[in-house]
Amino acid sequence: MKNDDLNESKVMLWWLNYINKKNSNPINFSLKNVILVAEKLNILKTSAYVITITGTNGKGSTAYFLENLFLKAGYRTGLYTSPHLLNYYERIRINGKCITQSSFHIHYFKKVEFNQIKDPLTSFEFITLSALLIFKKMNIDIMILEVGIGGRLDATNIISPNISIITNIDFDHQNILGNTRDEIGYEKSGIFRHGIHVIIGDKNIPYSVYQRANTLQVYLHRLGYEWNWVKYQSSWDFYDKYGILNNLSIPKISLCNASIALVALRISGFSITKNIIKESVKGFFLEGRFHTVYNTPRVILDVAHNPHSANYLNKKLKQLSLRSKKNHNFYGIIGMLKRKDIKNTILMMSRIINVWHYAPLKNSICFSENILKKYLPKDSIFSTSIRSILYYLIHTIKKTDIIVVFGSFFTVSEALFFMKNIFYH
Repeated sequence: MKNDDLNESKVMLWWLNYINKKNSNPINFSLKNVILVAEKLNILKTSAYVITITGTNGKGSTAYFLENLFLKAGYRTGLYTSPHLLNYYERIRINGKCITQSSFHIHYFKKVEFNQIKDPLTSFEFITLSALLIFKKMNIDIMILEVGIGGRLDATNIISPNISIITNIDFDHQNILGNTRDEIGYEKSGIFRHGIHVIIGDKNIPYSVYQRANTLQVYLHRLGYEWNWVKYQSSWDFYDKYGILNNLSIPKISLCNASIALVALRISGFSITKNIIKESVKGFFLEGRFHTVYNTPRVILDVAHNPHSANYLNKKLKQLSLRSKKNHNFYGIIGMLKRKDIKNTILMMSRIINVWHYAPLKNSICFSENILKKYLPKDSIFSTSIRSILYYLIHTIKKTDIIVVFGSFFTVSEALFFMKNIFYH
């Protein structure tokens, strides 16, 4: 690395630390502050077609798959997601690529910092505003925004979407969103706008969502009503009011999330052929989502971090076990953040995991060794790091056994970094 690049990286790191420390406020229960700064930056209105995605799980998979579809059709895309797996640059993508030039990001950090008002922004608000500035600069056709938490009070909600998506509604972040599906649905449906298209990938829709949808007179596109999908042994079909897309290849993400993206694509009105759609689906893959990083033994990374996503992961592992027709043990490696439903997440995975390993994460808001130990089986094995567990298991268990790393983005990030940058070298 050249000295200039090294210095630039150090400045970037300084800025990220500065944003996190200075703006380490809890979520604002109002968008007033971030809207005022956005007005000063002149980014509230955009010429891009905007798709905003919320939901308990599957937001990232849906967002990345949508980006893939539009890119294959030749449109200029901007994608904003969070959190990242390996580095900050993953959060903002232009035309399918991360902007890794630190000076580029720093330029927009400075713009946001200069336009802050008396009350400081949260770190997420700060970063979201810098992303919106970048999208404006790059003159994109389609802007895809993944909501951080909830929807109604999330910084991404300062931009009015053409399409709003709720992937699903389940329990997570109850301290912010509420303790019932109705309360959580109210927060997530806060991304609706009058007369727009709304896609919902959950068959059990809370009354609060219907209530807001009726008030705003949105056009609902619901799983099982306006659209659906059917899986076969080695292919799947998708259908909506525009007709059937049949004999599609099975991507390495949830078919429900892939279907949601197809609904959004088709109602957006952008021109895209069936052949392009079929090519986009074929072999689509996303890091950290049922991601195999090693084969003997098989190591699977998944960002499942709540009961809903753990239940889905459990089902995928059972399907894998049935297909392989081999005798093997499942070794679970878990690390989780505080305020997550650790009890029920572990309960879901206990149906498939034979041997448990656990470790604290390199993060101040992770569950401690004692808390993890409290909810895991008594014979679970503690280690000081995720990477040390991985190294040990890969070299000691049977080659036919399976290691599953899950619990949070931080857990998967540590495992992925180890496998990519240390284990293979």
